[in-house]
Amino acid sequence: MKSILLTRPLLDSLDTRYALKKCGYKVYIDPILTLKYLHPNISEYEFDVVISTSKNSVRAFSHIHKVDDLSIVTVGNSTMQTAKDFGFADVISADGNVDSLILLIKSLYSREVKFLYIRGQEISCDLKKKLSDAGFNIKEVILYKMIAKKNLSHRVKNLLLTGKVNDIIFLSVHTAIVFCSLILKNQLSDIMADMVAYAMSKNIADSLKAIKWKRILISRLPTKESLIDIINKGY
Repeated sequence: MKSILLTRPLLDSLDTRYALKKCGYKVYIDPILTLKYLHPNISEYEFDVVISTSKNSVRAFSHIHKVDDLSIVTVGNSTMQTAKDFGFADVISADGNVDSLILLIKSLYSREVKFLYIRGQEISCDLKKKLSDAGFNIKEVILYKMIAKKNLSHRVKNLLLTGKVNDIIFLSVHTAIVFCSLILKNQLSDIMADMVAYAMSKNIADSLKAIKWKRILISRLPTKESLIDIINKGY
């Protein structure tokens, strides 16, 4: 039986763990990053539509602003579901990546619409710049940040050293970079050569190349379902 390590924050890992356990895998969760909500004053912002590329930004926003009269456009269906759960009035999903989101916005909205892009401190794509360059009125607000661990937990070290983990899943570039740096810091690179890394995107996969893996496999689509599909196929 495959045993899999999830490295995302606990709240983000629970759904993935549930889906993987249904497939018969042993699953461990040990977050590399800790989520910290920020509390900016957004009363000065005027906007018609919210843009979100992460579930955490939706959660953070709902803590500081009424959402049940707002429209939101999300990068994928998972973020869309979170927005629905928190009560957004009108929710649309690009069901893809940031490029898909930009295409959707260009096809649905005029340049007169005012957008508010809610995000975390770390981003892999400058969505605000891309939409601004296309003539859209967009402001952004940073609602949370991820605090990286300074070392691997004793639990993770033990799982790696005893071979209790076969595969590790990475859903963000930030997590991949921090994990590899901690592996190098703890001189565990040789152990990783026997493990498979599963990445949600090519950018994440590229960030994992700081250390040697048995294989790095990339999800066909940036979705949890696509990632689990490639794990099940094992190639």
